Amino acid sequence: MRSASFYFSKENRVILSLGMLSAAIIAFQLVLMQVISIMQWYHFAYMIISIAMLGFGAAGTALALMREKLLSAASWLAPVLMCLSGIFMIFSVWLARLQVFQFDVYVLFVERSQFGILAANYLIFFLPFFFGALAIGILLTKNAGNIGKFYFANLIGSGIGGVLLVFLLSVMFAIEALPVAAMLAVLASIMGFDLQRHKGLQAGVIMLGMAVLVFAFWLPGEVPLSQYKGMSRSLLLPDARVVHSKPDIHGRVDVVASNAMRYAPALSFTYTGRVPVKKNVYTNGEFYGVIPQFDTTVTNIHDFTTEALPYIMGARETVLLLNASTGTALAHALQRGAAKVQAITAVHAVKALMENEFAQESSFLFHDKRAEVLYQDSRQFLFSAKDNSYDAIILPRMEAFGGSAGLNALVEDYTLTIEAFSQMWDKLSEDGVIAVTSWMDYPPRTTLKIAATLVQALGNQGVTDPRDHMVAVRSWGTITFVVQKSPLDQAVAGKIRSFCREMLFDPVILPGFDPQNETLYNQLEDDSFFSYLDKIISREDPDFFENYSFYVAPATDDKPYFGRFLKTSEIQQQLKEYDDLPFLELGYLIVWITLAQGAFLAIVLIIIPLFRLRSKSKSKTATIFYFGALGLGYMFVEIIFIQRFILYFGHPMYAIAAVISTMMIASGIGSYFSGRFKLAHKVSAVSTLVVSLLILLYAVSLTPLLMHTINLSLAVKVFIAFVLLSVPAFFMGMPFPSAIRVLDANRQDQIPWAWGINGSLSVIATALATLIAVEMGFRVVMFFAMMLYLVAFAVALINFAREKPS
Repeated sequence: MRSASFYFSKENRVILSLGMLSAAIIAFQLVLMQVISIMQWYHFAYMIISIAMLGFGAAGTALALMREKLLSAASWLAPVLMCLSGIFMIFSVWLARLQVFQFDVYVLFVERSQFGILAANYLIFFLPFFFGALAIGILLTKNAGNIGKFYFANLIGSGIGGVLLVFLLSVMFAIEALPVAAMLAVLASIMGFDLQRHKGLQAGVIMLGMAVLVFAFWLPGEVPLSQYKGMSRSLLLPDARVVHSKPDIHGRVDVVASNAMRYAPALSFTYTGRVPVKKNVYTNGEFYGVIPQFDTTVTNIHDFTTEALPYIMGARETVLLLNASTGTALAHALQRGAAKVQAITAVHAVKALMENEFAQESSFLFHDKRAEVLYQDSRQFLFSAKDNSYDAIILPRMEAFGGSAGLNALVEDYTLTIEAFSQMWDKLSEDGVIAVTSWMDYPPRTTLKIAATLVQALGNQGVTDPRDHMVAVRSWGTITFVVQKSPLDQAVAGKIRSFCREMLFDPVILPGFDPQNETLYNQLEDDSFFSYLDKIISREDPDFFENYSFYVAPATDDKPYFGRFLKTSEIQQQLKEYDDLPFLELGYLIVWITLAQGAFLAIVLIIIPLFRLRSKSKSKTATIFYFGALGLGYMFVEIIFIQRFILYFGHPMYAIAAVISTMMIASGIGSYFSGRFKLAHKVSAVSTLVVSLLILLYAVSLTPLLMHTINLSLAVKVFIAFVLLSVPAFFMGMPFPSAIRVLDANRQDQIPWAWGINGSLSVIATALATLIAVEMGFRVVMFFAMMLYLVAFAVALINFAREKPS
């Protein structure tokens, strides 16, 4: 039996501290993503963190330039850097919440001063990553000869950090989880000190670290919101206040009340009743729904909107509500006489609020015996549902009044793909309908994309003329599209015409309807919408999608970005025409900016060390290509796996946790085993070839395999995901430490530079892979990943084979 002294030997303490620091950095990254998503929007969080993560590349550059000095002080410097990383995790978020550092993405392209504030935010969030990465780089470089164990600890720690934060974010607010990440970094610092040489310094670090953690727990939990978020505007109303807040894996859920807060979703001008006061529900500061007041004795307010259309067309005994949010559509369906309603909601905190705190206020709507409210992803439900006799499948109202700024451009939405609508069609009764409502937007984007998706889905079912099955009705603010499984008849058309006359709505698509010969109650200043819609439905213009200024072609499971409208070829023109920001597709543009900034900074960080390495070292090109290919390739694979498993698990955070944690752990094991092979140059070549072949195999077989097993229980799916992810990740963990061993035997001065190259290009890979996926689909990203690993294989085969054996 081994003594305790073995487990707490100097090397093991350093390895443990490295793992804890790695867990802290991943945890901080996820916390930061949530916090900035609340303060701003997801894509902006994505941009700031991508630049901040270049701290890894900067750490590699610093190591390459000051290798001897940093390594000579490694025994005390690495723990101090760990402590500084934890301290700046706290202070970076604290500083970002101060008024002087707050900015708004909406005015980023209008006020030049915002770019200075943006640069300050980059620096603030860069520091904790830089200090942590420099500590990791020092330890990996110092122990290059035993890199397998240390890289194993680095990857295993990262995997554990991801799992830990997913658990924490489901039970506490992101700002409350921040001290946990910082505490891990401080504990890693304490563990990493050499007690015989730096006992006093360790004591100082303990005191400083504990003081900062106390400060962190003392910090108020409020996260300032952008003034342009819906919740910020609501809180400007008289007596507006937050009456309840709840954490969720999606982020923060808040309920806001005000006597001035009214709910009137594009009501007909014929409505003469009282507009009800409703409490609003927000997720991450964005409108999610209202607390419905379920009262069967009064007419539901939605009967005076275009959303009543599916109920006007016929009786709906069984109704399926996808993305049912707070239950307003549920109350409407029950009041329209539905005998059985299944409502699917993906935000557990909202479901819990409606079942508990606001159950009485909503007249126990979620407890109605005719209703079944399920916490599940809507697309997951479509895969698993056995019922094929729904009279109506209803999706929630889309977009916002007047359109949006395209901040959902890169959000994967598998409920709005052609494949999803085909599944809905298969689950309809003989006269069942699918209903989709959207706010009218200008220039037309969302409305046209809905129409295009429905037309394509109908075409896939063998429908030759969409008008035989499709109707649409427009009010002054919204449009509702309905497709019916059986062909439309004149009786249904007559009901719709009567409904339109009564409510002062306008038919848009209807058998026998000719807009040239009809009186319209709601005129449009620009009636080009009708001609665009006619081209989509008639399918007479095959070049319409290519020639239209916005991307309105249907989303697919391979490219599930329904909210993406900006075309790459139109960016310059859009900036000229729509300098008024509500029309500018910011989400997609932000990713391009992220890529440009990241690429520039990465190139700078890679080139700077060349001036020092120019006369000392050889084979620098091989180092750039090998480690650059690994950095890009690994992240390409990881990102595509995340995208595929979002559909499989039905939740982005679960997919992120499963993919990152499994890949990190399996790669860590692969790294550990790579050290058991003596000829590192052969391992670096063979492993990259194996990975490229596995990527090719997965590109062909992964999606069919996932679709075949998607209906299994969660436990079984977790096991399948673990096996599928572990196999390639195991081999993906081998090339990096093996190549470091080659450098250790031949070009030691290039080790930190190689690590910096890998880190810099990993950050670029995130934006680049996303853009490739949006433009060309997931399979193309997999192809590029395979080619990158083949590049690494070629370098190892041609260049490393000539090196001194390691």
